[in-house]
Amino acid sequence: MPYLLLGILFNVAIFLIFRGYARYGVNTLPAIVVNYFVCIITGLVFLGGFSSLQLISINSPWLLLAFFLGAMFIGTFYMMAMTTQRLSVTVSSIAAKMSLALPVVFSMFILQIESKEFTLWNYLGIALAFVAIYLSSWKPREEKKAPLPGNRLILLLPLGVFLCSGIIDTTINYTSYRYLTPREEGIFPLVIFFIAAILGLVLQLFRKQPTGRREFLGGVVLGVPNFFSIYFIVKGLAEFDNNGAFFYPLLNISIILGSSIAAVLFFKEKLLPLNQLGLLLSVLAIFLLSYQEILSAL
Repeated sequence: MPYLLLGILFNVAIFLIFRGYARYGVNTLPAIVVNYFVCIITGLVFLGGFSSLQLISINSPWLLLAFFLGAMFIGTFYMMAMTTQRLSVTVSSIAAKMSLALPVVFSMFILQIESKEFTLWNYLGIALAFVAIYLSSWKPREEKKAPLPGNRLILLLPLGVFLCSGIIDTTINYTSYRYLTPREEGIFPLVIFFIAAILGLVLQLFRKQPTGRREFLGGVVLGVPNFFSIYFIVKGLAEFDNNGAFFYPLLNISIILGSSIAAVLFFKEKLLPLNQLGLLLSVLAIFLLSYQEILSAL
C-alpha cells in the first residue's frame, strides 16, 4: 500500500505542475524534454550512481520493452497535445483516463492474475470507476478548435490517446509481471526516460521550439516527481502482485480525486455538480475495490 500511496502523491504533484505551466506560460514540449533528462539524473542519484547501470544487459528481456515505452511516451504526449488543441482538454483527458480499460482487461483475461479473489462488489467498483472518471473529467463544450487538414481524421486522435495510454499501462504491467526482479524495478523507468529524452529532443528540434528559462525551470521542477511517479507505479504493481485489474482503477481514481481536491485548494477551481458527483462515486469505487483490505485493517 505505501508504494501505491506514493505513486498517487507524485502523480498529483505532476498535475499541479502542469497547471502551473498554463499559469506561467511554459511551452510544454521543451519543458517535457528537459524533464526527461532531469528524470535520468534523479534516477541515477536515487539508485546510487552509474554503478546501477550494471544491471542493464543487452540480453535483458525487458530492455526492448523499455525502448518501446520510451517511444510511446513521446508519441502519446504528442497526440494528447494535438487532441487538446484540435478538440478539447476534456476529450483528451477522458480518453487518457478511460484507457485503464486495457490493463484491466489484459490483467484479468490474458495474464489471469488472481492475487485476490474478486467479488461482485469488486467488479462493481471497477465499473463504477469508469463512471466516476467520466463524470469527474467532464467539462462544458469548449469553443470549436481549428480543424486539422483532413477533418475526418480528427476523430482518430482521441482513439489514439486511448489506445496508446492503455498500451503504456498494459506494457508496464506485463513487464513487471514477466521480467522485472526487485533490483531491476528502479532501472527500468530510467531506461524508459532515456529513450523518451532522446526522441523528445529530436521532436523538439524538428518543431523548432527553443528551451527558454521558463521551460528549463519547468522541466527541472517536473523531473523529480515524474521519475518517482513511474518508479512507484512499478513498485506498486509488484506490491499488488501485478494485479492490474485491481491496481490501475485504484490508482487512477485516487489520482483524479487527489488532483480535483488540489485544484480546488490551490487554484480555486470550481467543480460542476457532475464533477462533484464523479468525486463522490470515486470514493465509493475506491471502497468497493479495496473493502477487503480496509476491513481487515480495522
